[in-house]
Amino acid sequence: MERATDQLVRATFSGHRGPVYALLPELHGNSFLSGSGDGLVVRWDRQAPEAGQVVVNVGQAVFSLLRTGHLLLIGTEGGDLFVIDAEHGRELHRFTVHRKGIFRMVELSANRVACAGGDGTLSIWRVGTEPETALELLRHFPLCEEKLRDLAMDATGERLAVACGDGLVRVLDTTYFNETATINAHPAMLEQVGGATCVAFHPHKPVLISGGKDGYLRTWLANEQFRPLLGLPAHKGSIYRVAFSPDGKHFCTVSRDKTVKLWDAHSLGPVQRLDRTVQGHTHSVNAVLWTTAALLTASDDRTIKSWDLRP
Repeated sequence: MERATDQLVRATFSGHRGPVYALLPELHGNSFLSGSGDGLVVRWDRQAPEAGQVVVNVGQAVFSLLRTGHLLLIGTEGGDLFVIDAEHGRELHRFTVHRKGIFRMVELSANRVACAGGDGTLSIWRVGTEPETALELLRHFPLCEEKLRDLAMDATGERLAVACGDGLVRVLDTTYFNETATINAHPAMLEQVGGATCVAFHPHKPVLISGGKDGYLRTWLANEQFRPLLGLPAHKGSIYRVAFSPDGKHFCTVSRDKTVKLWDAHSLGPVQRLDRTVQGHTHSVNAVLWTTAALLTASDDRTIKSWDLRP
């Protein structure tokens, strides 16, 4: 049973003038980046929450962030992909391939990156070593007529799961991007709104977790053609992100219903509910970042919170 918790927020990072949609760890130290509806990407020190520093202002809402080598990639609400010199905050390129927002980016093998677009298309890019060829478009193709909301790589790097707004999770190979499995994960049913919104592979087991607009979590056995394992009503609104703890023993979900929930990754049993009663978020929770150092969540309330999960 989900239990109450007296563990409070370790720190609150405030300063953005819009909803916070994206979180990204830095390569070294205690810092992380956030991307917001105010167009800013901000660097924060976990030990000094009052001292956020603007890295770049791209002039439109930031939906996704990815660090690859010396580059910082920024996906925006309008579908623009900004390529930034990560060390100096200097804009190198701006690409307009997607017609709507870039909701998620992941790094693939062989110096490639995948971007999920709100226009239902997936783009694949090659990362270069020189500023002039920092990013090169390899492929751009449609997957569905609805938004692509999330991407997840399996531990082998050979399969890419895509959460699609038509309710399906499509699994692609990462060589030719053929659709190797199609999972009817979160269809529209009766009065329930359909749509898959998030996906994550277990870091150590052949299990895929998906979340949807229906507020359900569902698990799928990846080594048996994604056979369904278990489904449960997890939230009272869309589940926007799911993230595993570094050791794979737990995972976290964040939702439009303003809550953050922790789950046992083995049993799928609820462990903790983190909400406004424990100084949590007051609006929709959009992003989660779970590292060995901290669990961070970001919200429409314009704040980022670091949670103290020590026993």
